Amino acid sequence: MDWSRCLPEKLQHVLILAHPGHELRIHHWLELKKPRIYLLTDGSGGRHSARTQYSRDVVEAAGATAGAVFGDIPDSAWYKALLARDFVVFADVLERISVDVSDMQDVQIVSDAVDGYNPMHDLAYAFGNALNGMLQSIRPGHKQLCTAAVPNVPGLVEVDIQLDSAARARKMAAVKAYTPLADEARQILERDPRCFDRELLISQHFDWDTPWTPEWERIGRERVANKVYDRCITYWENVQPLAQQLLSGNDRNHT
Repeated sequence: MDWSRCLPEKLQHVLILAHPGHELRIHHWLELKKPRIYLLTDGSGGRHSARTQYSRDVVEAAGATAGAVFGDIPDSAWYKALLARDFVVFADVLERISVDVSDMQDVQIVSDAVDGYNPMHDLAYAFGNALNGMLQSIRPGHKQLCTAAVPNVPGLVEVDIQLDSAARARKMAAVKAYTPLADEARQILERDPRCFDRELLISQHFDWDTPWTPEWERIGRERVANKVYDRCITYWENVQPLAQQLLSGNDRNHT
């Protein structure tokens, strides 16, 4: 008898992030869990170069794996799709991720948290919602967990990892080598001095049906008023309906 068939399936981890570089926030967790990682954007924003290769180097060094969607879509393409409410782009990415994880049996989904800081952060959470719902429709699953890309994001702490000196040194080296994020890393360290000592995963219960005005929308409206942008993405017109469509195939809209 093959006793290995009687053993429980090994828990595998999937990490869905909006932008390259977010993985640095939970660098030691990557080393411990070795997740399959999906990056929605290439981190180019409106004016910068893609950061994908920097993240690929981080992922490989940590022993994790790059998934089928890994920073191959520019930020500008996502924002264009959001403004056009082009659900095909979102559905295609969800399909690519779901096919890529179809070989996994026992899966823990981790995503960016909803933070109101950037619409793609919030939508990474929606992708996690949708994927977790799809997986749980087939087999029992786990509560979706989140990693906060910015400080002071609300949520219930579910995983708290204290880094020893060696893990801290490796994380600091990885951040230092990620040169496109040098200024951003410095600002985060100023606001969250313990980010090199402690890594958290939280759970959230975000209701996609509830009206909300995130900070990124307020800033966008200000820039339209100041004629910096011609138009801006809004939660009600753009993000909410696309998130709801991602979730429409599931029996529940929350994790």
